Amino acid sequence: MIDLSGLTAEIPDNWNCQGMLTLTLPSPDKNVKPNVILTKEFLPRPIPLAEYFTRIKESIQKRGIKDLKISDEREIVVSGVRGKIMVCSWDVSAMAAMLQRENPEQKAPANIKPGQLVKQIQVTLLKETLAINMTASFPAEQFDVYYRPFQLFLKSMKIAE
Repeated sequence: MIDLSGLTAEIPDNWNCQGMLTLTLPSPDKNVKPNVILTKEFLPRPIPLAEYFTRIKESIQKRGIKDLKISDEREIVVSGVRGKIMVCSWDVSAMAAMLQRENPEQKAPANIKPGQLVKQIQVTLLKETLAINMTASFPAEQFDVYYRPFQLFLKSMKIAE
């Protein structure tokens, strides 16, 4: 059975539940949408945590965001499962400019201004072939306001044996 905040469904025992879920946190600013993107997938084979996390970190760095800064990177344990956490930040206008170059026909959002910083938390948990990844993005100046409920969310997670 799956249960997504009021949406439930029975699934056959031989189906795998993997995919992506986006959670939005309340914000007093209608232009700011603090969010957590959670993915769950089964890897074809077990892989060491350091190797898997390095791949994720490199993919973030290869996006080409010129002012990307990594401020924290360490190991964590959530629900008995080892993982890694990384906190990085960048200027949202730099990201918008990069996306505009990649998709010139798509109009950039008008409310993005230079100097508007975002702080992002990347969490990766690995248990055998189960990979859980979370990306939480918050306005940098309000990071502490949103980081606390995110930490509580992590502590509430239960990963089945």
